[in-house]
Amino acid sequence: MGRRRGLQLAFLGAVLAAGTGWALAAGSPPAGAAPPCAAAPVPGSSTVTLMSGGLERTALLHVPPGVPAGRRVPLLLALHGYHGTGPFMQRYSGLSAIADRHGFVVAYPSSYISYWNSTAARGLPDDVAFLSALIAQLERSICIDPERVFATGVSNGGGMVALLGCERSGQIAAIASVAGGYGKQPPCDPGRPVSVLEIHGTADQDVNYFGERGRRTKNGLPPFVNAWARRDRCRAVPRSRAIAPRTTLFRFGDCAAGAVVEHIRIRGGRHQWPGATPPDPGPETICASCTVWSFFSSLHAGTRAFAARVVGQSSQ
Repeated sequence: MGRRRGLQLAFLGAVLAAGTGWALAAGSPPAGAAPPCAAAPVPGSSTVTLMSGGLERTALLHVPPGVPAGRRVPLLLALHGYHGTGPFMQRYSGLSAIADRHGFVVAYPSSYISYWNSTAARGLPDDVAFLSALIAQLERSICIDPERVFATGVSNGGGMVALLGCERSGQIAAIASVAGGYGKQPPCDPGRPVSVLEIHGTADQDVNYFGERGRRTKNGLPPFVNAWARRDRCRAVPRSRAIAPRTTLFRFGDCAAGAVVEHIRIRGGRHQWPGATPPDPGPETICASCTVWSFFSSLHAGTRAFAARVVGQSSQ
């Protein structure tokens, strides 16, 4: 455990080190002045219930302590994988502890059946509509910053956040998919550039690194990543650097509206959320939850300031 923690801290230092020229920007959703909010949100975990498509849907909501009254905070949706639930994703990902340190709200929604309708198939729950309604309800009920709404997910949940980014780009500032499956999804035509992070192991036994067809691409990156780079009109050649053993970060810059597309390749990595509790089988060279939040946070804050917070608080 000590060695893995050391690798995770080394990774954070490498990715977030000041002066590297890797500070990120993002295309924000359409600007709109949010009404002021006077009351501070109540900290802790609670269950949110709403009706969507005639179905009662739920999400586990975690609010960090110490949020001052009137301050709008980021919202992160965290989606479980196949046969999971929102409460499971909270325990599995460890994102609530990171939210407490960095002051953002996490919502862990649950799928209605045993998986998310990430292909927008007819006859199944409309999970895009549910997640969109959940965001709207949370923006009304607690002090959420509508320009800092993010979504992450693992496996089937990763495919779901990919669909959400395509169909609700006006609500989502950025997405991060870990070991996601993207087969049989409808054509993706977001209304604006969306910043994207994708993390995938090359030995994923459930979702092939190169997608449903399993065909190696010319630049060696997953088709999902290359497709988002084209949508966001990024430059053709990504920059790359090693960030941990067997782990490489690829970054497409110069994208439209300041968006960023990044991919983390874990050589020999399996179908997993690295750093999960309990650990998944396979090499864990990074902390997925730390990495996902560092990506989202750096889209709106300087990398130098965020790195200082992460390094200081990780050592506590």
